Amino acid sequence: MPAVQSLADRLARRTARHDLRSRWFGTGRTVMALAQLSVLLFAPVKSLLIPVIGMADYPSCDHVRAASALCLGGDAVGMEPRRWLLIVILAVVASGYRPRWTAIPHAWATYSVAVSIAVPDGGESVGMIMALLMIPAGLADDRTWHWQRPERDARPSWRTLSFVAFLAMRVQIAYLYLDSAIAKFGVADWANGTAEYYFLRDNMFGVARPWDSFFLWLSKNAVIVVALTWGALVIEIAIGVCLLASERWRKAGMVMDIVLHGSIILTMGLWSFALVMIGSAIVCASPDRRRPPERDTGDAQGPVSESGVHCAECGAAVRAVATV
Repeated sequence: MPAVQSLADRLARRTARHDLRSRWFGTGRTVMALAQLSVLLFAPVKSLLIPVIGMADYPSCDHVRAASALCLGGDAVGMEPRRWLLIVILAVVASGYRPRWTAIPHAWATYSVAVSIAVPDGGESVGMIMALLMIPAGLADDRTWHWQRPERDARPSWRTLSFVAFLAMRVQIAYLYLDSAIAKFGVADWANGTAEYYFLRDNMFGVARPWDSFFLWLSKNAVIVVALTWGALVIEIAIGVCLLASERWRKAGMVMDIVLHGSIILTMGLWSFALVMIGSAIVCASPDRRRPPERDTGDAQGPVSESGVHCAECGAAVRAVATV
């Protein structure tokens, strides 16, 4: 079918040019790792494992949760060694050293935090999902540091897996923002534009010092409250749409994401949650196309890699699969 063949050719070209190995991707990984690191460094481990009324003790090590690092060694190992193991892993990830070696440990560390602490704030789950989806891109990244430019072209098979994972990450984060915004329209306080008034005055998540006096005074104006409330919904929808679009629009979505979660940090705190979301947006905004040196040229055989090897085979597998 012509339409299917055209789509297959487009996917083949995109896959042949795809490469996530950039400082953008590295920065996103670092920000997300720092978010989880802040939880483990600045919160005593006992405070993260305080039992919740009506629920089992933490960490819960039944079924798949037994794979958590906080369950490692059973009763023979204390919580502090486990905590420091996670700290070391996340610190190495944040440093950018050997993405290929740290991709799976990063996913394990974020999984351990997400399933083991008693009162997660939502960022842990997002970080866990993103770390899992970043595994293919990480395994395809052979750089010593994720701050460096790649020295050689990635193999076609790894490039294809990384391309699929990148699409999955963008769809996941876009869905999260769109679902969050749309769901809020079904809540009366969000629909009538008063939600921010109550959030700023919430005993647990309300505005914190030193900005409390200013924002509480500001929220006495009805027009400003409505603008803040509905503005947050509009920004969430815009972020979701932008992350599904071209590179330029993804970067615009990233800027809006930083503004949105930067505002949340200023007013409510929630540092780790905000940093996970900002890091995720940076990853989704990463350029995903190789920019070969000027000396590289292409011909009928296909694009030329940085090492001078033709990459017609880069998209052959994609075309074969798409035409089945």
